[in-house]
Amino acid sequence: MNQICRDIFRAIHEGKWLKIEYRNKADQITKYWIGIRDLDPAKRTLKVDGLHLGMYTLGEYDKIFVDSILSTEVIEGTYCPENRQLIEDIEMHPERYKTIFSSSANLKILNYLELCNRMDTTPYITDYDLIHYIDGDRVKNGRYALNDQQFQEVVSNFQYSLSHEKKKSTNLRIKKLALNVLSIHMAKGLYVLAYRNLNLDVKNRVFQPDEDITVCTQFGIDGQTENARKFLDADEYELLEDFENNLEKIKDAITGHGGQKPVVDDMPYVLGLGMDVVLNLHDEYKAILDMFEKQQVTYPVKAFFGELLERPRRTKAYPIALINQNINLDQLLAINNAMKYPLAYIQGPPGTGKTNTIINTIVTAFFNNTTVLFASYNNVPIDNVFEKLTHLEYHGQTIPFPVLRLGNIDKVKAAISYINRLRKGWPLQADPTVKYALQEFGLRRILHRHLKYPSPYNTYINKGLPPSPICMPGRNAIDAVLDFERHDYMFFCARPTFDGYHNFARTLREHNANARAYSAELNRRKIR
Repeated sequence: MNQICRDIFRAIHEGKWLKIEYRNKADQITKYWIGIRDLDPAKRTLKVDGLHLGMYTLGEYDKIFVDSILSTEVIEGTYCPENRQLIEDIEMHPERYKTIFSSSANLKILNYLELCNRMDTTPYITDYDLIHYIDGDRVKNGRYALNDQQFQEVVSNFQYSLSHEKKKSTNLRIKKLALNVLSIHMAKGLYVLAYRNLNLDVKNRVFQPDEDITVCTQFGIDGQTENARKFLDADEYELLEDFENNLEKIKDAITGHGGQKPVVDDMPYVLGLGMDVVLNLHDEYKAILDMFEKQQVTYPVKAFFGELLERPRRTKAYPIALINQNINLDQLLAINNAMKYPLAYIQGPPGTGKTNTIINTIVTAFFNNTTVLFASYNNVPIDNVFEKLTHLEYHGQTIPFPVLRLGNIDKVKAAISYINRLRKGWPLQADPTVKYALQEFGLRRILHRHLKYPSPYNTYINKGLPPSPICMPGRNAIDAVLDFERHDYMFFCARPTFDGYHNFARTLREHNANARAYSAELNRRKIR
């Protein structure tokens, strides 16, 4: 499958317009924006609404030949009504469309992963006050109608961005339109704190703003990343969680600080925003799709994309051994499939029993004389499984389960950091002691008000060790204290990647920078 077919697939499923170069019967090449209305896989033709670039005329074209399209590009920030009947037909009858979309299921997964990759980018301004003289009287049912001049201005701007910005960087550059909700004027430039996404309905020449407000806890200015904490203290920062209702309080908080007061701007400007995706997955996806077509895909990749079922199954019956009887039918099926196939992928939201399923799978493999490699994106699930496997009991006796835990020397560094603080007479300032003092063990975020809670266990207000242990330390933690390495770290903070590791610091300044990055990620994930 080539890039053109992949872009057609995306445009249909995401409701976006395509920029195409098209060769007609007279061998003339014309550039269009097309909104796909329908697709005929047998004739390999598209029915589209087409915007002729240059003349800005809109027409209906019922026979756009896929094989005559020379290049394509999905236009981010555009809106095209989805043909739900067509989408459902592609999903229900992929064999009809196989000549165009060789693997529609895999395409959906790849496109979804690409979208997830874009979510971790920092936006920056590409255009300020893109549309001049916004007339509030022309807003009807949340849609803003563009006049001819404004429409041509927007399309021309997109054209320039698509053709020129790609040449400036090897990164994937995403351009989208936004309606300003609240911005802050800085000496370096404009910090867009909040905006609404704008979708350009090309056919009707209107802007459709999203109902939801996007808050930028980080924003790029002049190549540098700025943080909203520059304008808000810890308590004020929490106002961002309900931006629309707290708009006036946020404005007052920003302008109420001492020194040079920032200027806030809540005018409804149409802004151009850009995002640089450092990890460009386009080439990676193309390589994966090429591997599928050549039938050269490795087992892990096939398993991830649901292709492993085509492989022969293990016919041997593997009896299931359960260390924990509290298990449901779905978990039993997961264990059975894990033993049946060479690779298993277990996914589910919190509370669905993933850890219990994994432990029972490992125990089942052990009793069937089979080894298991358990890997995870971060250390938390691995630590949970490791801890439970090393404390298995039978008739009151601990089972010496043959398990090897690899990685995570962070616990050693963290233990030494506490020793260094004790030696200097500093308070430990350990967040777990606050949770213990509050007796709120499910607390996902420690706020400033929690640090003031009066308790002998709160190591933020009491120096030295708490009056008694607050948990049962693992063997690694005990070994780290008894046979410790020398270092001069005084601070540590969880990494914003949520991978189970920490950023260590020698100075308070370094630690504060690490803490701000972690706090910003907590806000982005709406963890309170």
